[in-house]
Amino acid sequence: MSAGRLARVVALAMIIGLGIINLYWAFTMWNLSDAGAYWHAALRLREGAPLYPAVANIDASDVYRYAPWFAWLTVPFTYLPQQVAGALWSVVLLAASALAVVPMVRARAWLQVAFFLPILVGISAVGNVQPLLVAALMWSVGRRSGPLWIGVVASLKIFPLLFVAVYLGRREWSRAAVSIAVAAALWAPALLYDLRGYTTDAGQAASLFALPAVWAVVIGAGVVLSVRLAKTRLAWLAAATTVVVSFPRLFVYDVTYLMVGAVPNGRLRLTR
Repeated sequence: MSAGRLARVVALAMIIGLGIINLYWAFTMWNLSDAGAYWHAALRLREGAPLYPAVANIDASDVYRYAPWFAWLTVPFTYLPQQVAGALWSVVLLAASALAVVPMVRARAWLQVAFFLPILVGISAVGNVQPLLVAALMWSVGRRSGPLWIGVVASLKIFPLLFVAVYLGRREWSRAAVSIAVAAALWAPALLYDLRGYTTDAGQAASLFALPAVWAVVIGAGVVLSVRLAKTRLAWLAAATTVVVSFPRLFVYDVTYLMVGAVPNGRLRLTR
């Protein structure tokens, strides 16, 4: 067996092994802890309490850091028993996880499926919205609705707005403007709330953001590279990589943004 083939076999074995472990942990410790942030934010809205209260532990999973619209969208579910709402949310996240990898399955990118799907299922176990965001991007960035969905995703995680670099590189000014406008419009209602309790501290999950000068240089270089590669098959991968390294709070599941460019764009979706 050649060294190259051996390396591929070892890599495949590691990916499959890690995937199995991830799935085991997910289904044996399904607790929807991150979903607590959405649930409690919605309850605060119902009770007229601050949407962004001061918190004692910035690393707690129930700290709400998103635009108000998502909390308002969650309010109707708080009238259900919490276990029922949790079960419905789990089904939504698992369905989104499966939907997100469908383009990869169609492209027969099985190694990518084996790597990314367990991560999406794993983050579904804690109730994080990530699978929905990734699914939306996977099915939209190369389509007419792409700018809209980039804006929506950015209203929850902010830094996916850097996907706009691809539009800028292609001189698709109107598409870039739509993404920015949608994100701004969805964030604007936050100004109606007391933001003194909103936390911007990265806490223990700090990434390059802990070194602002280095972070700025790396992100700037990533944006420039994304613009330069915008008309190539590496466009979305370059932008996705920039998005991943941009997060002030970097978690393993953030690598799932790489799915947007993990398979050649033309085999996954329309280009315009």
